[in-house]
Amino acid sequence: MVSASSKKVIGVVTLVVLFAAFGILFAGEWAPSIGYMGLVRYLCMAAGFVLFALSFVGFAIMLVVSSQERKGGAGAGFAATAARFAREVARFAVACIAYAGSAFVALGVIVAFGEGAPTPIRLLKLVAVLAACIGVAVSYRLYRKKHPVSYDMLGSAGIAALFVLLTIGSLAIGVIQSKDALVDLMRGPQTELCWLAEVEEDRATGRYSGFSQGTLEMTFKTLDDRPIHISVAENDRPGLADVVSAEGVVWLTYFPESGVYVSAKPGLDDYLAAGGQ
Repeated sequence: MVSASSKKVIGVVTLVVLFAAFGILFAGEWAPSIGYMGLVRYLCMAAGFVLFALSFVGFAIMLVVSSQERKGGAGAGFAATAARFAREVARFAVACIAYAGSAFVALGVIVAFGEGAPTPIRLLKLVAVLAACIGVAVSYRLYRKKHPVSYDMLGSAGIAALFVLLTIGSLAIGVIQSKDALVDLMRGPQTELCWLAEVEEDRATGRYSGFSQGTLEMTFKTLDDRPIHISVAENDRPGLADVVSAEGVVWLTYFPESGVYVSAKPGLDDYLAAGGQ
């Protein structure tokens, strides 16, 4: 069993990691998004997601430990806890069969009846099956009223499973972004001749818009029609002046994996000379 002091340590560490994740993501949201600072921002956002994943792990551990102590006592062993959890799962499965199973059977019979001729025999079969389905659901409900059960451990396990899914999602985002940023950091930016094909403004709206800023999502196309996706924060819009002055045809310098903009130089003459239209 986990001691009281260990639980406090886990709780404190979990909260510290959670607030650190919020702080890093908030700072990264308003950090410069162009050049190497933009790459650092991208890496910080990835670190924030990884910290979120770690905090979810801490919350899941605390939830499971608290549930075990509340229902099984401090001396509850693994075998007793596992047996109790298995019983709740079995009862939940029976309830699903009694309620959801009966509903699906009844729905299927109604659909099948509507696809054929409404003969008296088919109508009688329909009524019999519907009565049986209703009888199963009502009988199980009456039985459970006389023999009530709880699903405390199963509910806690469901919440823990939710934390696991959140952990996997946050960790996946963080790892992928970290990989992209590290690859760009090692290889450095690259420059390509391209033209601006599409610009989409993603503006922050709603009650919490003050906690995030809008972004400019730009798509450039190379001579071989290969798309290049660039994301620039709204506050860094003035840094795109070179793209505007070059009428969208530029030598674009960027980090390819993370889509971070670095700089742009006019490239219309080179583009036309290379056969671009």
